[in-house]
Amino acid sequence: MRSRGRVVEWVITWLLVGVLLASGFLIAVFHREALAAAGLTRDGAPATVDPSLFAPPPEPEPAETVMPPPSGTGLVGPAELPPQGPIPDRSALEARLGILDKTKLVPAENGAPVVIGYEVIDVETGEVVAASNEKTPLTPASNTKTLTALAVMNAFDGSERFATRVVQPEPGRLVLIGGGDPMLRSIPVEAGSYPEPATTDELAKLTVDKLRAAGITSVTLGYDDSAFTGPGWNDTWPSNYRDQVTPISALWIDEGRGPTGGPRSQTPALSAATTFAAQLTALGIMVAPEPQQSLGATDAPELARVESLPVHVLVETFMQRSNNSFTELMGFQLAAKTGHPTTFAGSVAAIQEQLTQLGIWDEGTVLHDASGLSRSNLFTPNMLAAALAKLASEPKLSVILDGLPTAGVTGTLADRFGDAISAPARGVARAKTGSLSLVATLGGTTLTADDRLLAFAFFINGAPDGWAARVWVDQATGTVTSCGC
Repeated sequence: MRSRGRVVEWVITWLLVGVLLASGFLIAVFHREALAAAGLTRDGAPATVDPSLFAPPPEPEPAETVMPPPSGTGLVGPAELPPQGPIPDRSALEARLGILDKTKLVPAENGAPVVIGYEVIDVETGEVVAASNEKTPLTPASNTKTLTALAVMNAFDGSERFATRVVQPEPGRLVLIGGGDPMLRSIPVEAGSYPEPATTDELAKLTVDKLRAAGITSVTLGYDDSAFTGPGWNDTWPSNYRDQVTPISALWIDEGRGPTGGPRSQTPALSAATTFAAQLTALGIMVAPEPQQSLGATDAPELARVESLPVHVLVETFMQRSNNSFTELMGFQLAAKTGHPTTFAGSVAAIQEQLTQLGIWDEGTVLHDASGLSRSNLFTPNMLAAALAKLASEPKLSVILDGLPTAGVTGTLADRFGDAISAPARGVARAKTGSLSLVATLGGTTLTADDRLLAFAFFINGAPDGWAARVWVDQATGTVTSCGC
């Protein structure tokens, strides 16, 4: 009974709800019609919310057309150089050089007098803007390398390379043939180093690949250094210079010193062949005991080869490092290129020939080598300054200037030019040093305060105080650089 009562209650409740809802609807309709009749409603009244808020976004404007970049190398053109200023007044510049302190440049006891010679040339016009004793032949020391570099780059294209080869006159007999690569190494330089010379490590791998393909596992090894015919040691060099230069050979590895330096071999070709034999052995090829000199096999079938860096890189390197051995070997390469005997005499003759063609060779010049180790070398400041002006004015030759240290910044000049007089040349002048006992030279190029490019050559012979001589040539360079005269 109680359940039936609850059902009745729910029915009555929902009937009441329905009546109320219907009443509310009728009231709302009546209320709206009553308001309209009273004139209290208006169609089209402004909305309180901006209808554009819900409007679809407008069509985007057409994008600007992006043009593709122009075709070409992608390289930015060279910056325009500032115009050169006036040429320095010769009398004014010479006056400035004349007041530099020479009090410490005193001669040695019972020695020859101290001689200072110099010449400064305007590169564009060739005009001499300062000079003293410029026609006096003096000992140049390592600035001899500047003349050698100029001669080599004048004779070569600069892209040539020299091959080190392995030939096989008969199965199982190998001959290692030197082509005069001055920078040939046994193992690669550290990754990322510059430059990266050829190596016999690579040559050995190439050789072993060919031997294995032919089924050869044991060989004899000979060597041939006959590309250069002259003695490897210069008679004008003192014997105690043997730690300064390796006997010149068409075949050496690591300059005859080993991959990390050390004493210089006096038989660099044999040492090279011995190193190469050890590399073959390490790769699984049995090599008969000691390599023997084996000439006359240059035309035998070639098994493998590696090639040197290009000539222009070799020249840049020997200038930057002032490497005596590399320079002498390149002198022999110059002799071979120009048809002279591959000897010291042939090297010097080839240098003279090239510089004469360039109009640079001075009467009274004496050369005995290409590197400047010989104290018997003599040439004038005029000759060196003219050579440097030629290097600076001809693009093909100017690669040599890349090998010159920058004053106060790089190479042999990194710790120089620290005083107030020489400091203007820091980061501006580029120059090659030359140092022997009683000899200090500096030759290079610089920009004046007026942006005038000058070539300079400063020589001091006879001063026992090498430090004082070096300071003087640095200050002379700084004086030229700071000149707005």
